[in-house]
Amino acid sequence: MKILDIKLSNFQGIASMEIVLDGRSASIFGDNGTGKTTIFNAITWLLFDKPSTGAKNWTPKTRGADGEKHNLEHSVTATFVLPDGSRVTLGKTLREVYKKKRGSTTAEYTGNTVDYFLDGVPVKEKEYMAAVAEYCGGEQIMKLLTMPDYFPETMEWKKRRELLLEICGDVSDDDVIESNPDLQDLPMYLLKPGTLSQFYTVEEYSKIAKARKTDINRQLDAIPGRIDEAQRAIPAELPAKDVLEARLHAAAQATEECRQMIADIRAGSGDTTRAALAAVRAELSEARANYTRKNKDAMAGVYEALGAIDKEIRGASSRAEDARAEAGTKRRQAERLTRLRESILAEYREAADVKFDAGQENCPTCGRRLPEDQIEAMRGDFNQKRAERLAAINERGRREANKDMIAELEAQATELDKRAAEADAEATAAKERRQEVEKGLVNTPDFETTDEYKTMAARIAELERAEVEADKGVAAQAEQADARLQECLGREHDIRGQIIQVESAAKQRARVAELEAQEKQLAEEYEKVERGVYLCEVFTKTKVSALTERINSKFRSVSFQLFTEQVNGGLSECCEVLVPSEDGAMVPYATANHAARVNAGLEIVATIAEHFGREMPVIVDNAESVTRLIDTEGQIIRLVVSEADKTLRVEVAA
Repeated sequence: MKILDIKLSNFQGIASMEIVLDGRSASIFGDNGTGKTTIFNAITWLLFDKPSTGAKNWTPKTRGADGEKHNLEHSVTATFVLPDGSRVTLGKTLREVYKKKRGSTTAEYTGNTVDYFLDGVPVKEKEYMAAVAEYCGGEQIMKLLTMPDYFPETMEWKKRRELLLEICGDVSDDDVIESNPDLQDLPMYLLKPGTLSQFYTVEEYSKIAKARKTDINRQLDAIPGRIDEAQRAIPAELPAKDVLEARLHAAAQATEECRQMIADIRAGSGDTTRAALAAVRAELSEARANYTRKNKDAMAGVYEALGAIDKEIRGASSRAEDARAEAGTKRRQAERLTRLRESILAEYREAADVKFDAGQENCPTCGRRLPEDQIEAMRGDFNQKRAERLAAINERGRREANKDMIAELEAQATELDKRAAEADAEATAAKERRQEVEKGLVNTPDFETTDEYKTMAARIAELERAEVEADKGVAAQAEQADARLQECLGREHDIRGQIIQVESAAKQRARVAELEAQEKQLAEEYEKVERGVYLCEVFTKTKVSALTERINSKFRSVSFQLFTEQVNGGLSECCEVLVPSEDGAMVPYATANHAARVNAGLEIVATIAEHFGREMPVIVDNAESVTRLIDTEGQIIRLVVSEADKTLRVEVAA
């Protein structure tokens, strides 16, 4: 695809210009500020809607001393010859949009719009962009094929790398392993655990292995401290556990003997006195129960009548409380419906007050009065919609909050109040009857005032004094026996503590052995994982060598560095363009002189164009610093700074 001619109108300061190239290469000469970059911007804006720099908030509008010039159409039109010999003309025009606001007689600037043309025929943006993509391959491909510096400078290095692999093809892992005898064990490391034919990629395994190495190192660093901690927890020399258990058995027997001695002392005296005391107390309790039962039987009828009256009082009080609660509920419902009715009435009044907007009778664009039939139709539609809304609101009020519903709830509440008052009256009458019945109760003297009680109480007091005297003799013997018991318990406690220490020491020794075994296992695993990481690095270096050789074979002078070696010996992916210097050494693109960078960019463009099967005009900016461009079959447009040329001058190659 080559440019036959290009026309600019009011484009970034160029009022009108036509350049005829007839598909040939050309040089455009001009002093700084004469518009060389404008030509470049015109081509990129026409193809992918951006300036050559990719800057945002850019505009093709012409600017004057007072800012942007208005009421101008800014356009670019170019005719291209396609590889099959056919021709296509692409055109874009940016226009300003002006609109009158309602009530204003002056149109105001509201923004911009872009018109698109294919072979002079207006088309939609989508159709235009689809055609450009068909001819040119999309925005990124256009940039790659038109801008020699886009691939080596602007394109992100990962994207550069992906494109090179797409052009030259990747090297399969199997081919890499097959090419290096040192890698024959690598598949064993890549095999996923628990499978027979599923493998990690080298990259996946390398990440897993490196993470595992870090984890193993962390665990190995922690184990010596844990071993030391366990060893320090082992107590000093103690008797064997079976010896301590024998001592504990003897101590437990001595403790049990002391407990039996104390029990015998306490049970040996005062048994007769305590038995007699218990019998008298039981007799007293039975006598009190008989006295209470006789008095209760005499008043049984009165108590029965009081129980019935109490039940009546509770029933009436409950009915009164329920009626009042239900009345409160009915009144709250009535209040809620009243508020809802007021809200619906307000909504109805608001809807009824809505008037037809007379401003609708005028055209929003030109401001003239609309035809009467149209106005009448609008009024009729408005009145119908208002009537429908009023009817809907009225129906909602009738259905959800009419006066009868509210009145019914209030009447129910009043009736419930009446029921509550009647129930309260019943409860009051019952309480008065209870007072009369209570007069029939006879006050019975307490059992403690009877002679029977006084006789039994005196006998109990006598027996309690005898018990105290007997216990005084037992206390001295029990005190001595208890001291011996405490001594035996202390001995038993000490022996149990020693047994716990012995058991803890055994657990700590087992823990030390476990940690030492774990340390050995981790060390063996670390060695294996480290071997796997090493094989991955060998694989990567082998693949890098093969991949770099394959990619560089596609270019005459340019080469690529796809990996950099890190301090730790590992490889880090990159995509550095290397360009031959004047002495023949390969240097990074960024450090090469301008001529070398331009020719390197042209060589890369040629290779990419061949890969995609597309050809675009290549624009070389600042071409004055390049004395000789490499030979290429494509169309090259050189932008040359020439102080002598105060206006643009175009030289078309023969």
